[in-house]
Amino acid sequence: MQPGMVTTVAGREQHAARRRVLAAYLALGWVVLFLGLHVYWYLGGSFASPGKLPGEARSLAAWTFNVLVDGAFALGFLVPLAIARDWARGRLARPVAILAWLGCAILVLRGAAGLIDDLTRAAGILPNGITGLSTEQATGSASITWSGWAIDAYFLAGGLIFCQLACLARPRAR
Repeated sequence: MQPGMVTTVAGREQHAARRRVLAAYLALGWVVLFLGLHVYWYLGGSFASPGKLPGEARSLAAWTFNVLVDGAFALGFLVPLAIARDWARGRLARPVAILAWLGCAILVLRGAAGLIDDLTRAAGILPNGITGLSTEQATGSASITWSGWAIDAYFLAGGLIFCQLACLARPRAR
């Protein structure tokens, strides 16, 4: 037997719990940085700015979108925190796990689509990317910027973090 191997059921459960808590706090850290950047941009900051952020919601569609995004921010905090603090037990275990998978899917799709869009534009494969938007329409700048690539990669990284969290947060049999 190798040193450090967990051999008892209780030891394996403790190891799994530590991994789950670590993944949850990593996901929570991702959300905090994500929210912090958005607050900075809304306050007028320009470092790595994704361009003009949406202003007031003037239509029902814009208002609905803003409500959904704000709800996603709230869930982005609550899901990892519920897993880290072990609040997601019993009836809450399955909905929290589903929300973690949903966060994973949304972030992976957003990040991967953004990177593919950037890559097809940069390589000249599709001058207007997969979205049909020019670089200027998509980013507010006529040239490709490192910040767009970084933001898309950050979304993808968040998706992978939430994927790990969702895998570790599977409702456990009693």
